[in-house]
Amino acid sequence: MSSIRSVPRENLSARLRQVRRATRAQRLGTEGSARELILVAFGVPVITLMVLVVCVLAVLLMSGGDMSGIANVISACWLAIHQVPLTMNGVTLGVLPMLPTLLVAAGTAGFASSASRVGRSPSELAAIAAAAIGGPLVITAMALAVLMDGSSDMPVAAPNALLAFGCTIALHGLATAAGVVWRRRRDLAALTSVTAADRRGFRFGLLAAVALLAAGSVLVLVRLLLSFSDVGQLLSGGYRFDGYLGLTVLSILYLPNVIVGATAVLVGADVHVGAMSVDLLSVRSGPLPPVPLLAALPDADYGTLGVVGFVVPAAIAGYVGWRCRSLDPIAHVRAVGVAGAVAASIIVLLAWPAGGQLGEIGATGVNVAAAGVFTLGWVVVVGLIVALIYGCLPSTRRARLQIESGGEDSDDLDTWLDDSGYDDDYVVDSRDEDGSWDDNDSWDEDDSWDENDDAGGGADLDSASEYEDSDVDVTDDVSAESEGGADDSATVFDDATVFDDATGLDDATGFDDATVLDDGAGFDDDGSGVDSVSTADAATRSRGANSDPLGSQM
Repeated sequence: MSSIRSVPRENLSARLRQVRRATRAQRLGTEGSARELILVAFGVPVITLMVLVVCVLAVLLMSGGDMSGIANVISACWLAIHQVPLTMNGVTLGVLPMLPTLLVAAGTAGFASSASRVGRSPSELAAIAAAAIGGPLVITAMALAVLMDGSSDMPVAAPNALLAFGCTIALHGLATAAGVVWRRRRDLAALTSVTAADRRGFRFGLLAAVALLAAGSVLVLVRLLLSFSDVGQLLSGGYRFDGYLGLTVLSILYLPNVIVGATAVLVGADVHVGAMSVDLLSVRSGPLPPVPLLAALPDADYGTLGVVGFVVPAAIAGYVGWRCRSLDPIAHVRAVGVAGAVAASIIVLLAWPAGGQLGEIGATGVNVAAAGVFTLGWVVVVGLIVALIYGCLPSTRRARLQIESGGEDSDDLDTWLDDSGYDDDYVVDSRDEDGSWDDNDSWDEDDSWDENDDAGGGADLDSASEYEDSDVDVTDDVSAESEGGADDSATVFDDATVFDDATGLDDATGFDDATVLDDGAGFDDDGSGVDSVSTADAATRSRGANSDPLGSQM
């Protein structure tokens, strides 16, 4: 009787496995299709061009301009978004607004991050990066061709082609790398064996950069409020509504440039607009373009009062140094160094495109080298002072003595102070069923298991929290059962008891369609002699899980 029932079950299991494999192959083929790569390549450029067309048409209609040169204007705007210097009537404009650039970079990073979800192979990630950079390069080539063709009729001269391609590759390459690395950060951290100190330093380095930029934004806002009358006078230079609107929009587009400049001033660097230069201690006057946003620049020295501005970077650096603390002084210093490097790198990357040549006024922007060095110095020097003070605290010495005497080992201060709100979640170790920790396991973005411990021979869960269809036996051992004996479990799975690859738990029931319980039947070791088990008996045996599993044989 048992042999008659086992044949259809084996055939059904094989058919279901084939269906699942075909479904998974179809899903992977769809995800890696050319349609997705095209979306990554041209999603951001198409959206950007549509916005440019609308804006350019609105400006031309309001100003009564000629529509014949709309292609040249759109091409010039595309290059300006990528921070390519433009020359108009012999005047070079290298200080370009950063707001559109940051929006385009954020869009590219978002598309790349969405496409590089867990499960992508390195070759697929390389294809995504190539598509994210290649699409904008095509649009840049078209823009250069349009400007070169109409350079004799339009005031905008075609820029250097190598410079245009280089700026496009740099912008979209950095944005793509940021999106992919952020999406796969846990896998990269597990792959490169990043220490807890490095992860902590990277996190608080980002926090330091964001805090400095926020402080620069507050400084700009305060200066605009103090110079409200000057802002009104500059706006009145527009004469008409379209002029007022144009000056307002221009100020908004250049707002990130001014914020980066204010951040550089706070850390100790200087900002120059042609002959005019500003730092915390001194101001040198000079001619300025009539842009309302530039009213935020001071017109007189603050003297010793400007030293108060150094409190901001010192406080931020002190907080970062305290958050990077560790019972291990080497780990503490290492985290501080990583935080300083990350913060300085972000400030430099933002300060570099914030300046350039401003026509007849001259070079404008931030002293990039000084901004990077001073940011690094603030975080590292103040952080080392905090590390020294923390290492000399009596509580720290007692904690180290407790560890040296055989207490709980930990290099993270979160076990000694209440740091529950700042858990180190970049790499989360998983506990195996036997209670040991597996360093190769990590959590995915959607709180699912990452399949990294195949070498261990265990059954893994893939990126969708599902059982992988493999030859690993995931069935429970079935105890031999004599008449009247107690089985170890009333639920016995056959070879078809696997979880579906696509959903993990089919039909929200938790089991595949081939998961049959044979009406509560239990099997002997040789697969013969099926004993019917009622539902009530199954529940009783499940509750009696502590009974001897070999009792049925004794």
